[in-house]
Amino acid sequence: MAPLAPQASHFGLILPLCTSSATVGLALYQYPQFTAFLGEDKLAGKTLSRYWTPIFKQGYIVISALGIGSTISGLLSARFLRTHATLETTDVAKWYTYGAILAAAHFAFVPLVGAPIRRMIERGNETSPLSEETVDRENREEMKTWFMWHTIRTLGIDLPALWCFAEGAALSFWVANA
Repeated sequence: MAPLAPQASHFGLILPLCTSSATVGLALYQYPQFTAFLGEDKLAGKTLSRYWTPIFKQGYIVISALGIGSTISGLLSARFLRTHATLETTDVAKWYTYGAILAAAHFAFVPLVGAPIRRMIERGNETSPLSEETVDRENREEMKTWFMWHTIRTLGIDLPALWCFAEGAALSFWVANA
C-alpha cells in the first residue's frame, strides 16, 4: 500500500473528525468534573448552582460551535466527495452525511439536558427561599437527571457521530491514494 500523500483538501475531510472528537472529549471530561459535586459533603447545594452559572453560559457557546462545526464541515465534506464523484468517493460521502446528521441531533437533547441545569441555577439565586439542605437534595436529583440524558446523548449520538467521521476520514484517505 502506498503511503498517504496529504493534499490541501484533506484538511476539510478531517475537520469534522476533529470537532466531533472535541465534543466527545468534553462530554467525557464532564463526568469527573460534575460527579465531585455528588459526594457526601454538601457541594450539590447552592455551591453547585453557582458553579453552573458561568459554566453554562460559556459552555453552550463552545458546544454549539463544535456541534455546528461538525454538522457543517461534515456536510461540506460529503458534498466535496460527491462533487469529485467516483464510485468510491460517493460511497465514502455517506459516512460524512451520517456523521453530520448525528452531530445535528446533538441539539435535539438541549431541552432535556438544559432544563435540569436551568433549575439548578435558579435555586442558587440569592433570593431563593429554599434552605441549603433542600437545594442540595433537589440539585442531586437534577444532576442525576442531567447525567442520564448526558450519557444517552454521548453514547447514542456523539460517539456514533465520531465513529462516522472517523470512518469517512479513513476511507477518504484510502480512496484518494488508490
